[in-house]
Amino acid sequence: MKFGMKQSITIAHTGKQMLRTVTRQARRRFAAPATKKKKKKGKNDDDNPQDGATAFYRAILDAPRKTRPKFSEEEAKRNFEIGARYNKLSRIKHCEFEAGLQLKLDLQQYALASLPPDLRKQAMSLDDVPLPPLDRRFWALTPPIPGFKPEAYPDDDED
Repeated sequence: MKFGMKQSITIAHTGKQMLRTVTRQARRRFAAPATKKKKKKGKNDDDNPQDGATAFYRAILDAPRKTRPKFSEEEAKRNFEIGARYNKLSRIKHCEFEAGLQLKLDLQQYALASLPPDLRKQAMSLDDVPLPPLDRRFWALTPPIPGFKPEAYPDDDED
């Protein structure tokens, strides 16, 4: 049974009893709940307690929480001052680094703007720029050293 705007207004005016009956009739009916079948536990169950991964994750979840050490007022104040000073100096260092990069970009743009149009077009073209080596695995601020062979210097970590 669909109710439009006009019908819902008239239902509201006829009284609470009529509204309850309509609401009961318009209530959505759900399917009967399915009967639950008992699941047979097999050897390949995901939450098998004998499974190594499950035991590992349960050990992590059941591990006691670490508590913060109790500091005296003086120690807490000193730790706060150390943290504040560290944040301040880290921010200064970061801002200096960013300012240096921005200065280099500004100088580059100024140099490009001061070139004649034909040279500027040639300087802006990427045709003659070689692709980075395919074995470079990370971005770096400096280009790779020409002629450097990393395999000539064995890693101390590898045994």
